[in-house]
Amino acid sequence: MTLVRAIGRTMLSSYFVLSGIRAIRNPGEFVPDAQPLTDRVVPTAKRFAPEQVSGFIPEDTATLVRMNGAIQVAGGVALATGKGRRLGAGLLALSMIPTTLARHPFWSRTDPEEKARDRQQFVKNIGLLGGVVIASRDTEGRPGLGWRANEGRELAIKRTKQAKKAAKKALQQSTGEAATAAIGSGLAFVGEAVEEGRKARKKAAKRAKAVAEQAQKDAKQASKSAQKKTRKTVQKASKSASKSAGALQKSAEDAQKRARSAAEDAAKNVRSAASQARGQLGEHIELGNN
Repeated sequence: MTLVRAIGRTMLSSYFVLSGIRAIRNPGEFVPDAQPLTDRVVPTAKRFAPEQVSGFIPEDTATLVRMNGAIQVAGGVALATGKGRRLGAGLLALSMIPTTLARHPFWSRTDPEEKARDRQQFVKNIGLLGGVVIASRDTEGRPGLGWRANEGRELAIKRTKQAKKAAKKALQQSTGEAATAAIGSGLAFVGEAVEEGRKARKKAAKRAKAVAEQAQKDAKQASKSAQKKTRKTVQKASKSASKSAGALQKSAEDAQKRARSAAEDAAKNVRSAASQARGQLGEHIELGNN
């Protein structure tokens, strides 16, 4: 939204916002002017409206005045802020119709001054109505929905005509050209199938490579874990062997000690027996001499 549009919309909506607030706060000021119009419009609306809607149409003129004021406030704020500006301008245009007809019916006035004043206000409201109608159609330079719908319709018609011309040309072609086109289509289909087969083989090769790499990784991990287990087993076996060797060495040392002790005892016994034999031999020798 440009600065000029923002200023213009704010200026245009200020009248409706202030008028709507005034109607909401003090609806009794507008009830005498609105009463003749509501007495004619409300029964007609209830008669032609669906049953689901007619029950919600209020008959109190003050309530209708407040509703019209609320519509003017909401539409004015939307137009000034640019949020839903086109919808807000449309609501303002709708609210201006009953407001102008109810408050400025110059055709029913008898006093010339009052009639001239109402005619002037009526023309002013018509000018405001024209302003909000223009604002409701303002798309800020962008294509509107109606233009885009019409453009789409024309484009669809143009493409339909082109398709009809192409179909006529195709029907006018010879059988050979049709066969050539069919062969070309078949070759294109075969080429696409071959290409799809190549892509499938590439994908399968990639998957096989990934599986092989994963298997190598798993084998390396299994080898590492087996080596660790083997190392632990060897370490345990070496520890137990060293313990067994120590026990055997200790047993051998004990056996050597016992053998030495037995040898010493045997030597002592031999020396003792020898000394006894020498003593006995001496005694025999002495007895022989005697």
